[in-house]
Amino acid sequence: MNYNKEDDNKNAPKKGGSFFQNIIEALFNSHSPEAEKKRRLKAIAKDLAKSKYHSFYRPQSGEMLPSFAKLFYDIYKIIFSAQNFIRGIPNQNSIKLKIINFSLSEKQIEVLEHLDENKIIEMSKKIPIENIRSQIESDLDVLNSDFDSERVTRIENCYKAYKAFSDFCSFDFYFMLKKFASSFQEGNFAATPNFDKTSAEYIVEELQDLITLIYSIPDGIAWDDFFELLKEMKGSELISANTWRKIVQRLKSIQSSHALEYICRLILQKPDFAPTVSHTTETILDVYMDKIHEEVENAISKIESQQKASKTNDICMKIFGKTTIDQLTNYVNSFNGVLEKKELTTYQFCDGLNYLKEFILNFIKSDVREYTDIVVIRGQWDATLSAPISNGYQELLSISDQITSFDLSLAEEGTIGMKIKTLLPKIAHDPGAENIINRLVNDANETAKGFLVTATQDLIQIGKLLKQVIEDEQKPKHVLIQNWKELERFSDKPLLKFGIDIYKKIYLFVQLMQSSLSNIQ
Repeated sequence: MNYNKEDDNKNAPKKGGSFFQNIIEALFNSHSPEAEKKRRLKAIAKDLAKSKYHSFYRPQSGEMLPSFAKLFYDIYKIIFSAQNFIRGIPNQNSIKLKIINFSLSEKQIEVLEHLDENKIIEMSKKIPIENIRSQIESDLDVLNSDFDSERVTRIENCYKAYKAFSDFCSFDFYFMLKKFASSFQEGNFAATPNFDKTSAEYIVEELQDLITLIYSIPDGIAWDDFFELLKEMKGSELISANTWRKIVQRLKSIQSSHALEYICRLILQKPDFAPTVSHTTETILDVYMDKIHEEVENAISKIESQQKASKTNDICMKIFGKTTIDQLTNYVNSFNGVLEKKELTTYQFCDGLNYLKEFILNFIKSDVREYTDIVVIRGQWDATLSAPISNGYQELLSISDQITSFDLSLAEEGTIGMKIKTLLPKIAHDPGAENIINRLVNDANETAKGFLVTATQDLIQIGKLLKQVIEDEQKPKHVLIQNWKELERFSDKPLLKFGIDIYKKIYLFVQLMQSSLSNIQ
């Protein structure tokens, strides 16, 4: 080998520069974020090494170790039956009801029996609905007053216990454990699987979820009520409160060691990683009472609707001899299906308008006209006094014609109906179309309501004067009409009975109209 001094001299400065450069870089890099991060992670690894749970993770290789899997396998084996039971509850909200019912006093249980829909229906057959409302309000006061602070605390504590337990049981332990033992079969605890180490990155997401669940278990919670309820629901003991308390004690030990936090920080290379913790703050009693009120109100509303429908049918039978009236073709309930499907405003006075049209055609134009032709036209009495009957009769005939025109305008080829028909297909892409249809339907409802209100007022006026006429005919000395005896020969039936029958029908029909108007919210 030939020694070249020139080469040596040439290289010497470079060597010296590299040495000092390394020192400078080392000094500056010691304050860089990356260096700081490495120092913190190194400190975290030391803290983990001091923990009693250091055997869960090997920092040098980034592996989760079998001892971690074995611990959670033992827990999973204990809670497995309870986990399946919790998962099998079809409606998680039903557990809230069970928790509250489990905590009720005997007096509250008795009150709830009174508030049952079937009991309310039975009561409605014997007691007026107004009295039932008063009784229910009294029962609700009793129910509410027995929820004292002690009972409320017990209920909320039981619900917190349920949430913590069910959330923990919802964790997919099998999915996580299978990553340590691929041959592990779910629910097979005949023999402990041979767990092997696995890459920590492979389970880091499950680990973060598990930490959140462990940290979210409230401290100092009383578990006895919940596990007694769980036993009552299942019919047998799935897991005892004492066994669960031991599991919680172990989980809290892991939490206080911060071992799982350290492991996550090392896996993620994030020294600031912190678990997400959430505790149940939901107040279930308010929701429960709201539900009771809603169910009771629905039951009463249902009874009221049934009673109104029954009363309406009864009146219709007395007036028309039938319950279904089909005088209109376009302003009808059957079209409401089309409107409801598109969430539009619907026709509201269909039944009432059909009743009115039928009543005018088949009663006002026949019986009332015959009676007024005899009594009003041929009767000897002050024309100014008889004017309400004549004017009311004429206005009712006019309303009948207006109803016909109104109904025709809503036909597909009518002035309003054509607009609605044209706009219906455009609703999906044109918000303005929906607004126009709603306005047209609202206008139609206002028109229909106007017919009902005006006609009802006319009939009330006719009825009032008709009552006076009937009373006058019954008096020994007539005041309103002087020639009653002469009028009798123009009628095929006794005028007194004729007038009374008309008055009764008008009275019933006014009730029907008032019911039709009051049914609209």
